[in-house]
Amino acid sequence: MAKRRILKKEIGYTAGNLFLEAMFCKLYLPGTNPEAADSIMARILDMQDNFICRAGKPDGKDNTKLVKAYYKKLREDLQKEIDAIATEIGELNK
Repeated sequence: MAKRRILKKEIGYTAGNLFLEAMFCKLYLPGTNPEAADSIMARILDMQDNFICRAGKPDGKDNTKLVKAYYKKLREDLQKEIDAIATEIGELNK
């Protein structure tokens, strides 16, 4: 596991890119539902807060196997959430 600081920065960077994409769709693509874009942007911010908090508080600090499993699950959950949000952003301008 890399440093928690790096993981938190990666989460923030990814959330920022998703937020920027949703904001771009809302402002510059005609036919985009602004309420749907706002809800996606709120979801992105909630996701960022949730995963940064989770990254800072691993289960079983003394047991390295538990910590490894915790961060592996965290990364899997993060990837699933990113994929779901990216799919929603893609459906905004359909």
